[in-house]
Amino acid sequence: MLEALYVCRLATAEHLRLLVTPTTASSRYVRAELGKLARAGLVNAVQLRGRTRTKVWFLTRAGAAAAEASPAITARPHRMSAALAAGPLQFHALAVADVLMTLHAYRHASVLDCQVEVSHGQGNAQDPTGSSSRSMVITDAVIRPQPSAVEGGVPPVLFVELDRATTSSHRLADKLHAYDRYRQHRHAASRASSPSSWQTRYPSSEYTFPPVLVVITGPPERAGRRMDLVWNQLKQARRGLLSGLDSGEVAVAGVSHAVLLSHLARPGGLTAPIWTPLNPHAPATPVTLPNLHAAARPPKRT
Repeated sequence: MLEALYVCRLATAEHLRLLVTPTTASSRYVRAELGKLARAGLVNAVQLRGRTRTKVWFLTRAGAAAAEASPAITARPHRMSAALAAGPLQFHALAVADVLMTLHAYRHASVLDCQVEVSHGQGNAQDPTGSSSRSMVITDAVIRPQPSAVEGGVPPVLFVELDRATTSSHRLADKLHAYDRYRQHRHAASRASSPSSWQTRYPSSEYTFPPVLVVITGPPERAGRRMDLVWNQLKQARRGLLSGLDSGEVAVAGVSHAVLLSHLARPGGLTAPIWTPLNPHAPATPVTLPNLHAAARPPKRT
């Protein structure tokens, strides 16, 4: 549980039940184990905002140090605190945990093969815009599906953006364009012919940039309206310049958080046709992840 909390940053006992005892309906065992870890000073908890009887768990500094002793963990400097856990990021982090723990429980991906709040394109960059700071994008979650899913056509790396519709659709569209800047990003010392930063960091993706998947919380109808707004923003932002979103080199799709969790709990859920392409040329018809890059490309001229 320490490793999973390290990855997710925040989780409820129900999240951890999906990890530890996914075939049982009760989280009693998990709560007892969390109590032992709390008495050992490795975890702490705050109340879920608006629900006083539900606790949100996180690692203490000692717990983070213990998790980092595991070879499965890549250490990072960030540490959670009670103030951060109880603050505005709580719902966002728990919605990300919903996705990661459900992927793990139904064997689509191991939570230990996932990362959250991942910085991309930072440092000295050769950016077409001439600005290294603009090339940086922080991805809410990077997911590496199980080999069996990859063999079935699912991309080996998925970039996930968790959207709670708390900011404008324009701001979300800007972040999606930042992925195209990252696609073109090279470190300053690299030759122009050198692989892009993402190809070095994610060699399993070979020549296909990982798809960007926008998971939108709230009722599915609201998620659909949000996708329409973002699609229009991306279409209007072209201004005659061909970008990776126009060409389909950066495939972007959206899905309702509730719809995604429902399908992940079924066999073959990761390959269900639930992803609505958001690229400017793409049709509004939902597609599967294996077909997403093809749907994102402009139609061929005849």
